[in-house]
Amino acid sequence: MTATNGSWLPEQWYPIIESRRLRGKPLALQRLGARIALWRDSHGRAVAMPDRCPHRGVALSRGAVRGDRIECPYHGFQFDATGRCQLMPCEGEGAKIPAGMEVAPYTVREKHGLAWLYWGEARENLPEIPWFDEITDRRGGGGASKSWPINFVRTVESNFDLHHTPFVHGSVMPGLGKRVDPYDVEVHGSHIVTRGELRKPGAASGMAFRMEFKMPSVSLLELTKKVVFVVADCPIDEHNTWRYARYYVDYLPIPGIQNLLSWLFMQIDWVVFQFPQDLKVMETQQPKLPDLHVDRFVRADGGTAAYLKLRRKLWSEFEQQRAAAPEEATGPLRQVS
Repeated sequence: MTATNGSWLPEQWYPIIESRRLRGKPLALQRLGARIALWRDSHGRAVAMPDRCPHRGVALSRGAVRGDRIECPYHGFQFDATGRCQLMPCEGEGAKIPAGMEVAPYTVREKHGLAWLYWGEARENLPEIPWFDEITDRRGGGGASKSWPINFVRTVESNFDLHHTPFVHGSVMPGLGKRVDPYDVEVHGSHIVTRGELRKPGAASGMAFRMEFKMPSVSLLELTKKVVFVVADCPIDEHNTWRYARYYVDYLPIPGIQNLLSWLFMQIDWVVFQFPQDLKVMETQQPKLPDLHVDRFVRADGGTAAYLKLRRKLWSEFEQQRAAAPEEATGPLRQVS
C-alpha cells in the first residue's frame, strides 16, 4: 500500500473516528480504502495499523489488547505499537521472529476530540492538523458521525454549495432567496474562504453565510453568529465517506442547554436535511468523481471550483515530488514517533 491509493490527497491528515469511541477494545475501521485496526496501549496512546495479522491474515481488530501489544485472535501472536512481533506462542518464549512478521503502523494523533491519521510517507516535520481557531475556543458543541454513501470529493465540494438550499430544502426552509449576491471567494494557501448572501429579487439583503475550508477535508459553515458548525470528512473507499459534524448553537449561554441545543440542531440536520433531501439528489450525480472539465461551473460555484483547482494543484505538486525522488515516495506508509 502506497500513498497514491485512492482519489484522496496524500501527505495529509484525515479524521478517522471520535476519540471517545476508542476505549479498551480494538476498533475495526475502513478508511482511505484500507482496513485499519485502531487500539490504545497501556498509556492511552492511540495506535493504528493495517487490520491484518502477517501470520495468517486474520483481522487484528478481532483480538485483544495485552498491555502495550495487540494480540491476534487466531494464534495469539502479539505485536507492539511499532508493528514488531513480540510473541509467537506456538514457537515459545524467546523464539526468533522471522523476517516479515511485522505490521507497518500508520501515524496517528488525537486532537479536537478526533483521531487523525496521516496518509503519506513518514517524515519528521509533519504539517499541522487542520482546524479552525474559533471552533477550538467555543463551548457547548454537540457532535456525531455517519457513513455517507457518496464519493469523498463530491461530499467535500457539496459543503461549498449554499445555492441548492431553496430548491432542495425549500419545503423545510420556505421563503429563502435564490440569487447568490454578493459572493466572494478567497484562497490562502490550502485555506478557502467564501462569503455571500442568498437574496430575493429587489431585496436589500438576504441570508448571509460564511464557509471556510482547510485541506484536505475540514469545513466550517456560519449561517448566523449564533449557529456555526464544522464538518470533518474522511474517505471510507471510492464510493463512501465518513462524516463528522459538530454544531455550536449560542442562543442560550448556559452550558448544559447549549450542549442540548447543539445536539438537537445536529440531529435535525441529519434526519431532516442530509439523508432525506441532500442524499436523494446527490446520489444521482454523474460522474461520481467530479471533474473540472465535465461539470460546467457558474459564478455561484466559485468555492467548489476553487476547491477542485486547489486539489488538482496539490496532486500535481505531489506527483512532481514523486518523479524527483521516486525511491523516497513509493515505500509503505510508516509511523512517525
